[in-house]
Amino acid sequence: MEKSRKKKWNLRVLIFLFSVISFYTSYTGLIKLAGIKEGDYIIQAFLAILVGGLQFALVLSINDFYIKDIFRKYWIKSIALLFVYIITMMLSVTFSFSYWYETFSAENYAQRSATIQLDKLKGSLIDAQESFKSMVNSLKELSIYSYNKSQEENSVGKTCNPRVGRGEGVYTWLRADDATITKEYANKINSLQSSLTNEIAGVSSFLDKFDAKGDVVSFNREVNEKIKSINVRFFQNSTLYDLQQKLKSRSGSNRNHIVVIHQKTNEHAIRPTLRGSSSTESCLDRSFTIKAKRVIKQIDLLKPVEPLTFFDMSDTKKLFGRTTKVLVAIFNPSYTIRKDKEIKNPDDIVYDDIYAVSAGFVIDFLILLITLIAKEPKEEMVSASVLKDILNGKFSSELLNGLNHFKAELYNSYLIAIPNEIEDDKIENIRLLMLYMQQNKIAKLYVNNKEAKYLNKYFEKSLIKEYQNSYFKIYKIKKSRFNQFILKSIQVGEHHV
Repeated sequence: MEKSRKKKWNLRVLIFLFSVISFYTSYTGLIKLAGIKEGDYIIQAFLAILVGGLQFALVLSINDFYIKDIFRKYWIKSIALLFVYIITMMLSVTFSFSYWYETFSAENYAQRSATIQLDKLKGSLIDAQESFKSMVNSLKELSIYSYNKSQEENSVGKTCNPRVGRGEGVYTWLRADDATITKEYANKINSLQSSLTNEIAGVSSFLDKFDAKGDVVSFNREVNEKIKSINVRFFQNSTLYDLQQKLKSRSGSNRNHIVVIHQKTNEHAIRPTLRGSSSTESCLDRSFTIKAKRVIKQIDLLKPVEPLTFFDMSDTKKLFGRTTKVLVAIFNPSYTIRKDKEIKNPDDIVYDDIYAVSAGFVIDFLILLITLIAKEPKEEMVSASVLKDILNGKFSSELLNGLNHFKAELYNSYLIAIPNEIEDDKIENIRLLMLYMQQNKIAKLYVNNKEAKYLNKYFEKSLIKEYQNSYFKIYKIKKSRFNQFILKSIQVGEHHV
């Protein structure tokens, strides 16, 4: 019995400790969610009282709740207590979200999110660099192709117009212009491609500089300013736009009207030309067009980099938003919770998030479980027929006479001490008698689990000696009500009284 009592006290200590943890985490989380600043003592005190009330209601509702009562006449009370527990538990867990997430997962999530975003930024720049390399190669091919066609036009002719033979002229110059333009832009794009190497190295340095507990806002601003600069220099610059327009003007059907600047004066030609003058010529070329459109498409595929948003664990709104998303993921069966190796997006929910947010549930569930284990089992209802058998049965006389051994007399009341966990028919009958009286509000439980050595003041020494290692439940009842109840309940043999 001593071991059982010690075990229950240990369980009650655990309930107290878990309740303190639940209160602290809920209160701290609520302070963060509400954005309460240091020094707002009145609001902090109000929130402490609010959370304390919720915690008290949570523990009280568990303590008064008995599962069996759901299937008896007390089902309304039981369901109400269960409802109170669920509501207070959900509020407690909701308030504690921010605390648990900030403590266990926020830093990892911030680091993970920043790493994924910066890696994607780095990947975008590497892709752009590869695209620039491909453009340079395509432009060089166009330049070589056009130069060769210019030489062919000069030596053989008929590369643009089958009726025009060899010799220097507008078609030679047109082809030479194609070669010169594509070569110039190949050099410009190559310069962009080389410059991107430094920007990629800069992004790599951002990966090393990020500190989840540091000034994330300033770091975010610095990164986005760099992204803005990169966009202007590499994705929105005039070189790419001008190249695209040049290629469009010299490919496809637009090659029917290409403006050619004359390189020398030729007064004896069919169409006399003066150096520096210009004319519009036609030189359709399917091969040139295919290569040019390939470069145009590559330019179209280059998209500016979007600004990044890093998770700031000191921002209560972002913290609440993240924990809410994790909570939704827990209760949404269609949501995929990923392993670390499966992460694709910065906002993906991983098991590390679930473990942290679940801590609030675990604490309140442990309070529920330990309370149910630690509390005294609910006394069964004693029916009137059982009482009738006790007071009018074979051993009724012994019961009433034996009751004096457990009774102490005050001025106008009796105290009746019943030892706990004693297997004895006489004591069991007395216990049922007092329980019936308690349930019918004739007697009330005065003291619960009182050790025998503390009964000296009122009770006989023989009782204390006989049950010296026991604990007692002490009931209190008015003398007049006790006597009336006994007389009214006994049907046979009033001499028993």
